[in-house]
Amino acid sequence: MSRLYTLCSWLYLPLCWIAVAAPLASMIHCNLNLIVPREVGGTLFGGSMGFVMYLGGWVLSVLGLVLALLTRVPGARLAWIVAGLAQLLLGLWWRINYPDDFDGNLLFSIQPRELDYVMVFGFALVYSGIYLLRQQRLKPRPPATGNRLALRTLWALVLGAAFILPPLQAITRKPLPYCAFDRAGNQLSVCLGPGTRVIVD
Repeated sequence: MSRLYTLCSWLYLPLCWIAVAAPLASMIHCNLNLIVPREVGGTLFGGSMGFVMYLGGWVLSVLGLVLALLTRVPGARLAWIVAGLAQLLLGLWWRINYPDDFDGNLLFSIQPRELDYVMVFGFALVYSGIYLLRQQRLKPRPPATGNRLALRTLWALVLGAAFILPPLQAITRKPLPYCAFDRAGNQLSVCLGPGTRVIVD
């Protein structure tokens, strides 16, 4: 038994769980920023910039879970169901507890009818995940040996890293100062009204 096979056999299942947990966590994080109603009346463009960013992250997270399902990564079907449950329950909670808009004077980041769409999609995820489990569709492949196991381990590593590295970079990146410009004169951060320009490299 080669050292590579021994290493892959030890790493494969933990990497698979990371590969499905990372897009699941990313999807739940995006849902918390998309589904929770927030008053955005006083924000720039009504908060649409943040909405587009989190919606893009949500779409990429769903794509990651789809890839995990299609490549039969262990735990992918369970993660698919949990993703749907999280979205369904979060949407239901905020549909029931939608904040008072004070006679239409407040602008919220998500409307009640949009929460209905969120719940429908969450239910579709849960239903399809349960169907896959009951019908034994897209179930994990049987244990592999040699090069196949190495390729599966590498795929799990790539899938997990794709959803772990970007958030880590965002957390560790130092935020730009107010009214920042680069040396070529391009504006890099918000600068409203008169203020001292900060030149950054």
